[in-house]
Amino acid sequence: MHKVILDTDIGTDVDDALALAALMGSKEVDLIGITTVYGDVRLRSTIAMHLCSLVNREIPTFAGEDKTISGREVWVSGSEGKNYENLASFTPQITSAVDFLVNAVVSQPKSIDVIAIGPLTNIARAIQTNLDFVEKVKRVWIMGGDFTQSRVEHNFKCDIDAARIVLESNVPISILDLPSSQKTIIRMEEIEQIRNAPTLGALLYSEIMSWIQPRNQDWTIPHDPIAALALLAPEFFESSPTGKAKIDSEGMSFWNETPSGNVVLLNPIQPELAVKRMIELITN
Repeated sequence: MHKVILDTDIGTDVDDALALAALMGSKEVDLIGITTVYGDVRLRSTIAMHLCSLVNREIPTFAGEDKTISGREVWVSGSEGKNYENLASFTPQITSAVDFLVNAVVSQPKSIDVIAIGPLTNIARAIQTNLDFVEKVKRVWIMGGDFTQSRVEHNFKCDIDAARIVLESNVPISILDLPSSQKTIIRMEEIEQIRNAPTLGALLYSEIMSWIQPRNQDWTIPHDPIAALALLAPEFFESSPTGKAKIDSEGMSFWNETPSGNVVLLNPIQPELAVKRMIELITN
């Protein structure tokens, strides 16, 4: 059983909601909390709570850092929460996301995996708040970066300073970067499978379509649930040796192999099977 905290900027790209659905669909996950980050974190928290409620789950949800450490302005799509009803009826926990992360990890050393699928501000603040977090978190699983240096990836770019704090700490980290996640694609056939899921299907379908239609796409890339799947189904991935990761002032990501490193890069070696397994979890 994996004891997991999901740290997310849910509500913008649909893949955060898909990741939450996949985690809730796994019998191997004890999802002990959800922490939200970046911008309107209360709205993001109520979106997560609404999804949980549809499957009769009450998962403690904590609003986190709304501003970036770097000072970069928060970007939103403007469609966050538009497909949801009665979000005002949900209230996040009073405790801050950072305090929850620190307290949970320190009180349960080496037992909690944190899956971080948004900007890394909450994780960076947890590291700054209590260095025991670095020593006692089991592993942080990140969707972010582009270690081919072909572009600056969104999650890292949103808060470069936070990404630097996390990557250059001694936290054990596994990263699915953008080029690796882009090997997995869900097309209309898979989207229809999600639509037919008994509880979350209709809402997830509306979120998918709200994301892809303005972009004139009939497909999307499930970056975040694939990052989560690396923890749940490692057989679909290969892992690099350990290395050190850095990020420059523009947000470009770099990694160098070294036995003393703390960062492992993930690569889906069976992307089609990974997508199939992801959809099985979402539609459970």
